[in-house]
Amino acid sequence: MSVHKAVPTYDFQVLGPLRVCRGELTVALPARHPRMLLAVLLLHDGGVVAERRLLEQVWGHGPGSMTALRTAVSRLRSWLRDEAGGVASLEHVDGGYRLRVPDRSVDAARFRAALAADSDTAGVDPHERLTDLMNALEQWRGPVLEGAPDGVREDAAVRALDDDHAMCLQRLAALSIAVQAPELLLSRTRAMARARPFDEPLHTRLIELYAACGRPAEALMEYERLRSRLADELGVAPSSDAQRAYLTLLDQDPPLLGGFERTQGRGWGRLVVPHQLPADIADFTGRDKATAVLLDHLGGVLNDPMRAATLVAGITGAAGAGKSTLAVHIAHRLAATYTDGQLYADLGGSGAAPESPARVLGRFLRALGVGQAAVPEDLAERTALYRSLVDGRRILVVLDDAVGEAQVRTLLPGSPTCAVLITSRSRLVGFSGARIVDLDRFDVDHAIHLLAAVVGHERVAAEPEAAAELVTLCGRLPLAVRICGARLAARPHWPLASLVAVLRDERGRLDELSVADLAMRDGLRQSHARIAEEARLALARLARLGAVEFTVGTAAAVCGLDHITAEACLDALVEARFVAVVDTGQAGRFHYRLDELVRLFVLDPGATRPPG
Repeated sequence: MSVHKAVPTYDFQVLGPLRVCRGELTVALPARHPRMLLAVLLLHDGGVVAERRLLEQVWGHGPGSMTALRTAVSRLRSWLRDEAGGVASLEHVDGGYRLRVPDRSVDAARFRAALAADSDTAGVDPHERLTDLMNALEQWRGPVLEGAPDGVREDAAVRALDDDHAMCLQRLAALSIAVQAPELLLSRTRAMARARPFDEPLHTRLIELYAACGRPAEALMEYERLRSRLADELGVAPSSDAQRAYLTLLDQDPPLLGGFERTQGRGWGRLVVPHQLPADIADFTGRDKATAVLLDHLGGVLNDPMRAATLVAGITGAAGAGKSTLAVHIAHRLAATYTDGQLYADLGGSGAAPESPARVLGRFLRALGVGQAAVPEDLAERTALYRSLVDGRRILVVLDDAVGEAQVRTLLPGSPTCAVLITSRSRLVGFSGARIVDLDRFDVDHAIHLLAAVVGHERVAAEPEAAAELVTLCGRLPLAVRICGARLAARPHWPLASLVAVLRDERGRLDELSVADLAMRDGLRQSHARIAEEARLALARLARLGAVEFTVGTAAAVCGLDHITAEACLDALVEARFVAVVDTGQAGRFHYRLDELVRLFVLDPGATRPPG
């Protein structure tokens, strides 16, 4: 049955950028208008193309004339004679033109012939059919006449060739499954399906290929994307062929699908929609500007259908600045936008043992419905499966307390319909296009408002001066204010001034900033453990200076370091949020200051030692 023959001496190619070859050599093409004439005439495979149609396609809908057309025809004839060896001839027929070329010297004609020959397959070995169609598929080097003007590519012949290309892939997909080699066609079919979102037969073959490759989660997800797209944009259900492929997959009962829900006893049903966000805080207050910026950025998934990248936003700041609280609040506000689910992971970046991306991906895959036995061991395979499962779905991923960019990069989806919100004490400067919000401590008014939200406005209004001093002693950090508020709320008989008096004692202040599972010292200890030994020693000496501003020169003198080393230590301490840059001072010299709670933490002899 094989129809594959040797390529003629001259080969005219339109299945990709226009190209003419003589043996192994590529022939230089004529000027623009003769070249586009050649392209259009080759598309029509010896058929007559009307002069008016040629003017529209080659010159567009602007000014064009028969003189321009005839000039281009004359130049094309000269090129065919001089450069193409006269193997093709250009004829004027009944108000149009026709290009005659030797049999099978055009790649599109050879492709169509192979596809037509495959129509009669009775008794033909599937391996032979697969070989012939793969040879036909190799004619394709890219989209038809890639790089040609839109007027040329809008020809009906281009659409017909694209349809034939898709049909060839559909047949090959079925054959590859029949001969137990589905991996052979998976990537090509997937790429074509992405380019033809409403081609149901092609998407059906893709579902079958995923299933045959042992990737049932992706098969189910592909069907769900097709179903949602058809319902949302066309108001129709998938074809009976697509539904049969889906039901066949559901009727299977392998352990690989162990994470999917059973439906009415008939195998495995819809994918799990994860809702992993921690509870929002009822008394959330402040951060209005940061909230507006993040909602505007991450809500853009609905506003920019042409966007090609995953939305990424970050919240950075010191321990206790309220990064996680803000992230969870934002995520809950966006839940109605990201209707396919919300994934959440505490990455433990400020602790001694941060989570590995592989472990987080394993949890995400199981949350998305993948059975334990189907979770790949290899990190790259986990990443690929995760991105396949969330592709095309509106999913928000919250990555809390990241060490930095390297920890989260493999956890980013690849789909523009998804978004990621990251919190970190690091600056997160390595994400292109990300919106980063850096949280500073509250001003006094916002800190008092938070205190009032926890303990009651009446108590704060009764002791305004005590309230102002209380939040100042807390360093205006939301976590410290919330801890004090929780302690006061548990003791409604306490005046605010009583807690203020306790906090004025610097030696015990950090001990007082603790309630239930919240403690300022824990966050400071975790950050302290992650800085280099030389920076820790410098911090200890700087803490003895008291609540004063200092320069690099002062730090160098106090710590016994040269200027360059002292500056490097200060940079590390600023990155760890232990030291703040106050202003540039005179002659551009930076001035620094230790946060008061940090200073008290460092001066406590037992505070900097790990617990236990």
